[in-house]
Parts: sequence; C-alpha cells; structure tokens
Amino acid sequence: MLDHDIDGRPLADPSLPLGGYCRISDTDLADIRRALKEGRITEEEAAELEMKAILKQQDDLRWLGRKHNREVVFYVDHNLSAFKRNVSRPDFKRGLRDLKAVHIAGILSYDIDRFARQPRDLEKAIDIYEDSKYRLVFDTMSGQNFDLSTADGRFSARLFVSIANKASSDTSRRIIRDNKWKAAKGKYHGGTLAYGWDVNDRERLDARAAKLVNEIIDGHLAGDKITTCMAYLHENGAVNPNTGEPFTWAGTKTMIFRARNFGLRIYKGQPQLDDDGNYVMGDWEPLVVTPTGEPDLAKFELLQAIQSGAVEPGEKTTVKYFLSRIVRCGRCMFPMVGKPVWIRGKKSDTFAYNCNKQHPDQCGAMGITGPRVDQLIKDLIFGMVEKASKERSVLEAVEPAPWEKEDEFNDVLEQIRELKALWEAKQVRAASFVTALDDLESRRDTLKAERAMSMVPPAIKALSPELLKKGWDGIPVERQRLIVREILTAVVIHPSNGGKGGSFDPTRVEPVFR
Repeated sequence: MLDHDIDGRPLADPSLPLGGYCRISDTDLADIRRALKEGRITEEEAAELEMKAILKQQDDLRWLGRKHNREVVFYVDHNLSAFKRNVSRPDFKRGLRDLKAVHIAGILSYDIDRFARQPRDLEKAIDIYEDSKYRLVFDTMSGQNFDLSTADGRFSARLFVSIANKASSDTSRRIIRDNKWKAAKGKYHGGTLAYGWDVNDRERLDARAAKLVNEIIDGHLAGDKITTCMAYLHENGAVNPNTGEPFTWAGTKTMIFRARNFGLRIYKGQPQLDDDGNYVMGDWEPLVVTPTGEPDLAKFELLQAIQSGAVEPGEKTTVKYFLSRIVRCGRCMFPMVGKPVWIRGKKSDTFAYNCNKQHPDQCGAMGITGPRVDQLIKDLIFGMVEKASKERSVLEAVEPAPWEKEDEFNDVLEQIRELKALWEAKQVRAASFVTALDDLESRRDTLKAERAMSMVPPAIKALSPELLKKGWDGIPVERQRLIVREILTAVVIHPSNGGKGGSFDPTRVEPVFR
C-alpha cells in the first residue's frame, strides 16, 4: 500500500490504531427481537446472540487491521439503528471526533451500511477524509472499494448508502402499512408485555394482575393520586413483566390510562374508529368491563377526560390531614387547615386545625386538636355507613339517571357520518370539510366527557363497601376525604366556653350534613 495518496498526503503516524466500528445490522436485530417477541428465545438468549454478533465483527475487523499493519480500537453502538434519523449513535460520533483529531488513523467496518445508512452521516465522514492533511484509511470486509480517501471509493460509498437507505425506507413503509392495517382490523401487533395479561398468552387475562389493575383504576377515579396507586401495586408485589422491577410512577400512570385495558385498538397513541365512528376493538380479552361483561367504555372516556384536563380526579392537590379545609372556623367561617404542633421549638407527632390569617376577614384566632376531631368524625360516619349497609340503602347498586344530552350526542355522531359521506361523494370542499369536522369532533369529545361524568356513581356508594371491609386505616386519605364530602358539607369548630382552650370538648364540633 502506498504511503501517500495522489495529492501527496502522507499516512498518519504508524503507531496510531484504526477505529473498528461495530453495529448489528437492522435485519439481524429485527430477527432477534422477533424471535424474542414470539417466545422462541429468552431475553438472556437474545442478549447473547447480539453480543456474539458484535464479537464476530470485532474478530473480522482485527483481521482486517492486520492487513494495514495496525492495531484496532473499537467503537460499538449496541442495538442502535443507523437508518432512523432520530436515533443518536454515541460511538459513531465519538469515532468521527477521534478521526478528525487524528487520534486514530482511519475507520474499519464490516460493511458500508453498518457504518452509515443515512447519506448525511456518510457525508460527515467524507468531509473529514477530504479535509485531513493525512491519508486516512477506510476499509470494509465486503471487498468492494469504499475507500473514502479516493474519488472512486467515495462514489461507491455514496451509491451503496443510498441503496441501503432506500431498502430501509421500503421496509419501514411496509411495517407501518402492516401495523396500520392490523390496527384497523383490531389485531394485536406485538410490543412489550402488558401487565394484566398472561405472559404466555397475551390475549388472555391474568386474573390476579387484572384485579390489581382494576383496583388502581377505580382508586384513581375515586381520588387516589398516582403515587398512592403505585404504592398499592408495590404492597401487592406487582412487578413490571418487561423489567422484573416494581412499577415506577410513569409506568403506573401509563397502566391506568392505557386503552388496551378496555379492549380498544390504538395506533400511534390514538384509539381507532371505524367508518361509523365506533371504537375498533382488539382481538384480546378486555380487562375493564361492566357487570354484564362488556368493555366499560364510559369509564375509558372518563379517564380520557381526566387525561386531557377536562375533569379532575378527586382533589387537585395532595392533602395530608383528613379534614383539612373541610373544618371551618366557627367565628369567621373560613376553612381551617391542619398543621403540625411545635413544642419547645421542635415538631411533635401531633397536629391541630387552625384558622390562619390569610384573608382580611379571617379571624386567625381559632384552633383545635386534630386527632380528636378526626376520630370523632370517623366514628360518626362509620356508624352511619354501617347502619345504612344493614338497611341496604347505600350498598345496593344505583342505576344512573338517563343522560339528558343523549339525543344531542347521537345527533353530533350522525352529523359526522353525513359529513364524511359528502366528502367521499366529493360534494364538499376540503377546507369546509376539515373545519366542520374539527368542530363536530370537538363537540363529540366534550359530550363524551360529560356523559362519562354523568355515569359515575357518587363516591360514597362506590366506597362504602371498602370502608366497611378495611376500616378507615385501610383507605388512602384521598378517598377518606371523598367519603366525608359525600356526607358532610363542612365540620364547624365553635369557640370553647369562655373563649379559652383546655380539654377537648366534643360539643364544639358540629358536622353539617348535606
């Protein structure tokens, strides 16, 4: 091999190594992941196959390096596509930086498409080879001339990278088209394991896991925060089937709001609709169902409304104390809040409800011990619920009243169908169609949220069985407060006799019933 090129540039320092760039091909990676998804190999076996492919490339590139009488240092981008534009390849970038700084004397790769499948990535390397004052090596195991230090090699490299890019684009389009077709037909398209279904049969439910998912969904609708739901999963030993670890906050939230729970087929994050505007149902067993076994779409639409911000689940902020802002000052009638009690400059284990001077009309002069008031109200409500349960006035199923906007909702759906029919018959202009459709679909979604809210039974009816079964201590404070609010408008704290404190006087506490 010549020690200089046609421009007279010398080879880089003979002591410098070559950079061996290694990456599994997109095809091989897809085959391994498909085998893993279909259960033909385990995760450990998949990782072993990927590592074997990398080690094989490294052996080949060491052999290639000996042809150039140089050692080889490796740059490995594991499990990263060279085709996808939004994927960053850290070692690819590091290799180019080292090449530009002449920390390495050139690049070796198994083939040109392992190194680059996007023309813009190839051009970054070509710029370095053309601008360098040294003749840098570029070689592959393919035997073809991809030497980026020569005009012919650059031409060949550009041609083959363009061909590889088109092949990847064609494959991507086929996959997207196939997934879209599967979504329209409600067919399962694979993906990560979904907690709630049998790991060996993703169309069938795992009874225990499905029960836990239903419980955290109902809990969130009743007012539980995501952190409360996450803690409940942890307490019951639920783990993410894809990681083997307990669920994170984000994983818990995703589980609560996912459309799959209701048997709905989604595509690019959106539930699919058929030509009549009805949901496309998936070919798996729905997890959240009505008492008659049908997917509970009203509950799904309520979750959609919560996720979009149209309605709030329970209270907007985390509240630590049972009756904070439910208790009211008997002098000024402003809400009182729970605050820790400080004794001799240290925070104690107890707390009090105080009227704080945060408004000109607020007296700021009332306070009462918190635990005693809490227990008084809890005993009162538990007794009422227990009595009502015996009379079956609370625990019986309550049929929601007919929704007063049902006709309006159906009329909007009919207008959407008619508008689409006009569009298909080419009887309406595109601008008019898009504007009218946006307005109608916005109205439809608003009505869906309202309908979902109208079908949710009062919290006391839904939660009383849980209160009787678990007691106050077995229910998160968010739901405790929901039960209180369903029975009481407020708890008024009256001044003590003579206006001074002393031992706890239960007659100061006046529950105001709804």
